[in-house]
Amino acid sequence: MGGAGCPGPRGNLLREEVAPALPASGRAALRRSVNEAQDRTLLFRAADVEHARAGQILRTVYEALQEKGYDPVSQIVGYLLSGDPTYITSHRQARSLIRTVERDVLLEVLVRHYLASIS
Repeated sequence: MGGAGCPGPRGNLLREEVAPALPASGRAALRRSVNEAQDRTLLFRAADVEHARAGQILRTVYEALQEKGYDPVSQIVGYLLSGDPTYITSHRQARSLIRTVERDVLLEVLVRHYLASIS
């Protein structure tokens, strides 16, 4: 909401309750602190959400391929290397699902998971 000298709860608190009790240098430092806090950017890690979704899709595709009697690893590798969606069965909408995630994201998820498992 409001900052130092601005309308709103923070501005009023700084100006009316805290600021009179502080020396001038303290008030300036407090104003800088409040302004810095307001300028700070929160990070939304969309990559984490995307990676979790990609992992779930890989599991679903893996299961669908297994249910149809294919070697899931070979089929997924074929898709990742070629980009040809016909390596993936349409059973359980696996082909449509895997195409909703970029291949480089799928590779990143696989590599991260593998490296985490050997560390």
